[in-house]
Amino acid sequence: MAGADTPAADQGPAEPAVRLEVSQVAELPVPDEGHEARMYALVTVTVRRPPPRTPRTGPGPAHAPHHAVVFLIDHSSSMVHPPTRMAAAWDAAAAAVHAVPDGTYFAVVAGSERPTLVYPAPQPGTPGAPVAADDATRRAAEDALRAGSPGGGTAIGGWLTRARELFRQLPGNGEGFVCHVLLLTDGRNEPAYESGDRLTEQVEACADEFTCDAVGIGDDWRSHELLLITGTLHGVAYAVEDLDGLTERLRDLTREAADRHLAGLRVRLYRSERAELRSFGQVHPTRRELTPVPAPEPTPTPYVTEFATQPWGDETRSYLLSLTALHAGDEAGSEVMLAEVELVRADGDRIPVTLPPSVPVLVRWSGDHGLYSRMHPDVGHYLHQEELVRVFEEGCAALRVPDAGTACRAFGRAWQLAVDVGDEAMQKHLRKLIEPGEDGSVRLLARIRPFDIESARIRVSHTVTPR
Repeated sequence: MAGADTPAADQGPAEPAVRLEVSQVAELPVPDEGHEARMYALVTVTVRRPPPRTPRTGPGPAHAPHHAVVFLIDHSSSMVHPPTRMAAAWDAAAAAVHAVPDGTYFAVVAGSERPTLVYPAPQPGTPGAPVAADDATRRAAEDALRAGSPGGGTAIGGWLTRARELFRQLPGNGEGFVCHVLLLTDGRNEPAYESGDRLTEQVEACADEFTCDAVGIGDDWRSHELLLITGTLHGVAYAVEDLDGLTERLRDLTREAADRHLAGLRVRLYRSERAELRSFGQVHPTRRELTPVPAPEPTPTPYVTEFATQPWGDETRSYLLSLTALHAGDEAGSEVMLAEVELVRADGDRIPVTLPPSVPVLVRWSGDHGLYSRMHPDVGHYLHQEELVRVFEEGCAALRVPDAGTACRAFGRAWQLAVDVGDEAMQKHLRKLIEPGEDGSVRLLARIRPFDIESARIRVSHTVTPR
């Protein structure tokens, strides 16, 4: 019998807690004949991992996901102009490497017109493979990284393809691994080495194989390329102007990736014959289009649509659902279920979790204007953020013409929306483009740096929660 000082058997971590909520105002007016009614609902999913039942110092439980990360660090010739940029990148990348937890597989790739595996050095005739992190491998990776020689051009698609090849060299061909890429670059893709179409092809070829966060430094990268990469590969893009903050950013991103413990979670939508699905997309913490995946039904049905989500840490994500509600002669006040939202698990994911019950999306037909004219405040908040994106892009397009008047009006509307939704970070970015007056008017600044436009386009892909 164990004594009082004998440690209890290690029971491993408790199950993650998963919560599903649907926010909506159910009332809609009865549409005129030949017209339709639009229903919006906000679907919010929260995952929280409880602390382990007993302290654990060794590897995780057998059912926990394995993690792997590949660092893609720009080593093109522009990284040494000024020399402090490459030095800051090495410092930040080294800090990120040292943030990789023990047992996580990792590799470091230097990117130029072609990718070079910096660590671990591949054996002759082999493609190389990530190694498990420990004190020795992390120190060796830092040494190899700092011994690099920057030079050449930029072909980011090739870097991503190299990361995909490395993940396929993991034990079991990477089966059961949560794979992530952290990309750092100061430049745009160069057509002499890789066309825009080729970049898109290679990014799309990596979809669903790993996630990717991207960080732009300097002033020669392009937001549309970083957003293409992070949008397709379900990551987050950041612009870092002050290199003093680069180390913290890369270290934090590495830790966040290592904390993603729940994979295979899907959102399944069952719609009734009284509804048509118009759109379903992520609106927080970043805006992201979602592509339906085949639902594992014995017989495919148009009434079931399933959306995959990427691995979860301790976080909340929100999705905006838009449905067309079909009226079929229901009396005013009658309540009809338009859809049902359910969380399911993809086959093969090992960590145990109890999922919450499904939640309905309802409609109540009403003739009371005071009821059907309302909108749930959280739905309205994210619709305003969707408009913020649209008018900001209108302003950017007008600047390219150039059409200062249209740009000023668009950025002015973007400013008002940023104030309304409480997006202080976007307000800070917009102040580098316009000067807002106390009377609500705005003035376009005479000098606007390209970096300020590009970094604002990155910022507008992020959203804030309702106040």
